[in-house]
Amino acid sequence: MKKVALIAVQLEVNAEVVASPQGYRNHICDMVACAVEDAGPAEAKLIVLPEVCGHLALLALAPPAAHKRRTLGEALAMAAVRRPLEVLRGVATTRQLHPRAAVLAALAPDGERFWRHVMGPLARKHDAYVVAGSHLRLGPDGDLTNASFLFAPDGRCVGTTDKVNLVPGVEDGAPKGLGLARGDADQLPITSTLIGRVVTLVGYDGFRIPHTTLERFVTLAPRVKARGGVAFVANPCANTWPWDGPWPPPGLAHPNSEHATRAVQWEQEGLAASLREVRFARFGVTSHLVGGVLDLVFDGASQIVACDRTGVRELARATSARHGGHVVATVTC
Repeated sequence: MKKVALIAVQLEVNAEVVASPQGYRNHICDMVACAVEDAGPAEAKLIVLPEVCGHLALLALAPPAAHKRRTLGEALAMAAVRRPLEVLRGVATTRQLHPRAAVLAALAPDGERFWRHVMGPLARKHDAYVVAGSHLRLGPDGDLTNASFLFAPDGRCVGTTDKVNLVPGVEDGAPKGLGLARGDADQLPITSTLIGRVVTLVGYDGFRIPHTTLERFVTLAPRVKARGGVAFVANPCANTWPWDGPWPPPGLAHPNSEHATRAVQWEQEGLAASLREVRFARFGVTSHLVGGVLDLVFDGASQIVACDRTGVRELARATSARHGGHVVATVTC
């Protein structure tokens, strides 16, 4: 049995944080270091960063002029203008003619290299398993996915998870969506580590039911349970709807449920609810991205839960859904 420190980094972002690659790296490293110090001594550590924080590396790597645009899409398009050959290659690689897909495909490899160079050393420095939030990954088959890396304490990448359930109208092939490819629900990676088996459910993959009645959605908890379950489920998240706002929000077509707020909906349909319905992990760690960059605003309260025969109990929760910080809990596993 080992004492394991579970750490959810509630990463706060703003224009200043992502103004340069080194500034973004320093901000992430400082927030992680603060969280590790607060967690205190432990025989092992599992650190979870939020979804989308790797996507923002593309903005950090963009030229200064790009940061003056109104939207993230416009900023990345400006960054890609300087790389016409890569954009053309992106069109061919992704097999899509949509300019948004070509831009992302052109920039994604540089973003992934940067993300690896930040996260691998971070895992080594803190002798920890690190779930590196998520980033845009261009696969060898040309698919562009919302992907999450798992790094071991020696800095090696030991797992890659592609998000299965894409947020409709945002990540999928809708007119304003990113046109991402879906991960394979039947091939969801489960990684054996020295602290037990770990699975990453990126954002929406942690939910027990879909937001709407018409979208394509695969409930993943039963599939993990059928494969023997895990010790830890990491749930890196980036919520773009108001945390205290009503659910469903205005404009969400064909809602599947109604709740007083997004926070209530998350509690009753998100990871904790999935664990109450299907006991597929002993511990769950949800980390949220907060703050805002250009046209994007994020908020949410990070949470750590334990699950056993008596039910699901909360071990730690962020006190604010709008400000950065961390939540920590030490468990025996």
